[in-house]
Order: sequence, then C-alpha cells, then structure tokens
Amino acid sequence: MKRVQGPAALRVVGRTFLILGFVGLLAAPVLGMNEWRSPRTASAAGTIVSVNPYPVVSFSTPQGSVIRFTNLMRSSLLREGDSVTVAYNPAIPTDAALEGLLGRWFFAGLAGLLGAAFLLVGGLVTIIGRRRTAGRV
Repeated sequence: MKRVQGPAALRVVGRTFLILGFVGLLAAPVLGMNEWRSPRTASAAGTIVSVNPYPVVSFSTPQGSVIRFTNLMRSSLLREGDSVTVAYNPAIPTDAALEGLLGRWFFAGLAGLLGAAFLLVGGLVTIIGRRRTAGRV
C-alpha cells in the first residue's frame, strides 16, 4: 500500500472530514425527529435538587405524583435550586428530560454543530490540498 504524503494527504484528510461532516448533518435531523416524535408530550415545572455529578430533577405530575430523575447532561449552568422545565411521558412520568439544549435536544444539537464544523474544516483542507497539489505540477 502506497503511503500518501504532502499536499495529497491534505486532500485525503479533507475528504475524511467532509464525510464526517455530512454524517453529522444527516444525523442531526434524524435525532431531532426522533426526540420530537417521542412520547414526552407533557411538560411541568421542575427544580434541580442536586448536581453531584449529574443534575437530579424533581417535578410533580397533575395527579400529584412527585417524580425524581437524573438528567443525562452535566452542566455548570445548572445549580441546586434552579427552576427548570421538564418534558415527560404522561404514561411513564419517569421517562423525563430537561426541556431545551441541556436535555432532550442535546444530541441533535451536538450532531449538527459537529457536522457543520467538520464540513467547514474538511472543505478548507480539501481546497488547500488541491491548490498545493496543483502548484507542484
């Protein structure tokens, strides 16, 4: 197998980043639609009761049940005692997450952000590799 070096390697790296960027940009709407269609259709006001190491949130359902759950995302923005909005499944109230980017929309947002960054870097590296390869001929 021949080893790719110099400006030609930039094109290979650029194409790899482009592929990863497209995958991220395709994954973002899929993850977003998956969350949008989830059974978490009810919302309630909640309170952060603990943040070690992940936020533990408490909220009440309209039936009077007090539910506690651990949010999957850690954040230095969340403090004990903070009021938050919770999205939950009315049939299974323990199926809950924080509403917003620190909760249920985190993975879709992350995939979109990383996809865009990889696409931008991949495009730039590919263009630089092409220009340097063209200059060597």
